Amino acid sequence: MKVVRQREETYRLNCFVENRPGVLARIVGLISGRGYNIQTLHVGPTEDGTVSRMRIDVLGTERVVDQIMLQLRNCVNVIEVTCRRRADVIVKGRKVEKRHA
Repeated sequence: MKVVRQREETYRLNCFVENRPGVLARIVGLISGRGYNIQTLHVGPTEDGTVSRMRIDVLGTERVVDQIMLQLRNCVNVIEVTCRRRADVIVKGRKVEKRHA
């Protein structure tokens, strides 16, 4: 039986979360507590003052990132989670564009 190892890549998770005390610590603890490393973390407000946006870059295989997303979606304070491979995103200042291959 041949074991195929998946290549680790950087993935960007975009999360919309409730703007409440302790939410950031809970999400960071969820990811790091399972042994996954956060490469970058950006948190900022949205137009709705009750919701914050989190951009989290993590290094891992597709399977690992799917597992993280499932865990995040189970959190009470998380409203929405989306994911992209970091290689598919070009960041120019504050403008984010999707690269078409």
